[in-house]
This record gives sequence, C-alpha cells and structure tokens, in this order.
Amino acid sequence: MTIDEYFLGIDIGGTKMLTALVDAQGRVLAKDQQPTLAAEGEHEVIRRLIDMIEALLSSVPNLQARSIQSLGIATAGILDMSTGTIVLSTNLGWRNVALGPILERRFGVPVRLINDASAAALGEWLVGAGKGTEDCVYVTVSTGIGGGVISGGRMLLGASNNAAEIGHISIDRNGPVCKCGNRGCVEVYAAGNSIARQAAEELRAGKLQTPLLADLAGQDPEKVTAKLVAEAASSGDPYSVSLLQKAGEALGVAMVTIIHLFNPEVIIFGGGVSQSGDVLFEPMRRTIQELGIEGMVKDVLITRSSLGVEAGAIGAALVWKYVNQADKENSLEN
Repeated sequence: MTIDEYFLGIDIGGTKMLTALVDAQGRVLAKDQQPTLAAEGEHEVIRRLIDMIEALLSSVPNLQARSIQSLGIATAGILDMSTGTIVLSTNLGWRNVALGPILERRFGVPVRLINDASAAALGEWLVGAGKGTEDCVYVTVSTGIGGGVISGGRMLLGASNNAAEIGHISIDRNGPVCKCGNRGCVEVYAAGNSIARQAAEELRAGKLQTPLLADLAGQDPEKVTAKLVAEAASSGDPYSVSLLQKAGEALGVAMVTIIHLFNPEVIIFGGGVSQSGDVLFEPMRRTIQELGIEGMVKDVLITRSSLGVEAGAIGAALVWKYVNQADKENSLEN
C-alpha cells in the first residue's frame, strides 16, 4: 500500500505561531494559528507549540504517523541550521534554544530551521506566485523588511544563512541611522514601524493638515499604525497618501539594486504594508523604471504574494523536500 507523503511547517513570529500540514504539492490540508505569547518564556511557548502540532495532526482523519516526512520551522533571527538551534531571536527573546532537536525527539521526524523570509520565498517559488520561474525574489514589507532570493532555480542562503537582508539596503548614505547601525536603510523609510513612526511624529507635533488620520487614531500618536495610515490613504487623506507614496519610492530605489544584482523574472511582495495597494505600488514601479537599467527592469513582474500569511509555513514545510531534491540533483551533476 502506498503511503501519502505529508510535511509539517511552522512559522513562529513575535506575535503569532502558524502551523500547517501540507501534501507533496504544497496544498494545505490543515492549519492552526495561535498567539506566540513570547513573554511567557521559551519553555511555555514550546509546550504550547507541541500541543498545537499534536492537535493539528489529530484533526486529520486516518493520518498515519509514518506518512509525516519532516518538520520545518520558519522564524526570524540568527539560526544554526546544522544543529537546529535558534541562536538569537530578538522577536522571541530567545538565545541558544535547540528547538530542532526538541521537536525531533518528540515527533520522530527530521527537523530543519529556515529564516522566515527565505521560507516564504521558497513557498512562493514552489507553489505560489513564483511557480514556474527560475529567478524570483520575495520581499516582505511588514513591521520590518526582509526577503528571500531564488537564483537559477536555487535558494540563496549565504555563508551564514543570512542572505537577502533586503531591508538593510542603504538608499541614502546620509540618511537616518537604522537599528542595524547603517544609515539610510530602506527599512527606515518603508517598513510598517517607520511609516507609523513618521505619522505619529507629525501628529505629536500638531503638523497634520487634515484630520482623518488623527481621528482614526483617536488623536493619540501612540495608536498610529501603518494599517491606519493605509486606511486613511484609501479614504483620500492627502498626508497618508503622500507618506505611502514616499515609502513606495524608497522601495523602488531598493528594488533597482535587487534587480541589478539578481536579474529576477518576478518580485513578489508580502506582508501587511504590501496590502496598501496602488498608492504604494505605483510610485515603486515608476521609480524602478526611471532608475533601473532599461533592459533589466522593463520586463520584471512586480506582484503580490498568492500564499499570503501561509507562505512561510508552506515554505518551511517543503524545505526538507526541496533540500533532498537539490542534493540528488547535485549528486547527478557530479
């Protein structure tokens, strides 16, 4: 009797954990999402994560334990893939947590860690908006900005598995200092936190010329978010429109560098800020065409994620399958 192959993927963020059971074609068969509650500490988070996985598996009728091939974990931070250790995660407040071995012992399947943005890139490339391409880039524009690169049909991870820190491309060497220590990083201008910070500063200083954004925030600068800015922009608030347009232009400058470096067929955008729509995308596309080398930028497709919030979990689920296939191809080439 043939046993179907299934793969588990986990996307652990600072605010939520998403678990997904997918088949070999990347179709999500079952999923669950729970708050991370990182402040409770690593032991409690891991205990609840194990409970989530067990509940997810038990929710699928007639699922055989030996049909689970692997488990992938997507998260932000510095990861040691060889040992399955989260070396440092500022989002979670974790340091040197050997999550891979813990889950391997509990579930009896191989476990692999992967950067969350790289996982989303892998998911979009294998079964999402980048399917069928050999060269694509995934960019998440959310609280921060991250990314993943597929080049020549291979996922690029870099020497320390930290490749594609797209948010820290400097677009102005004299710009504001970024939290990474560099100046003028695109994240300073276009990430969700940065958009909210700029708007909050204007409200705090009493410089907003139109009342809509202030009204949405209840006149409280602390309640200003990028989502509120996008909501105000969609209702025609001039300041919010201008702020998102400037963010789009900043992203466009960074994308020119990405296009010149990797020559992708498609750039896929995910994350909450990317849901702002044309007010963000139109100035970005225009900036790319104005500044990029014509032969390289004119045919690049700029599109949005088709997997949405599940991209990271799907990519994490399929990472072991992808790595094994890549290893087989390498052995054949040699």
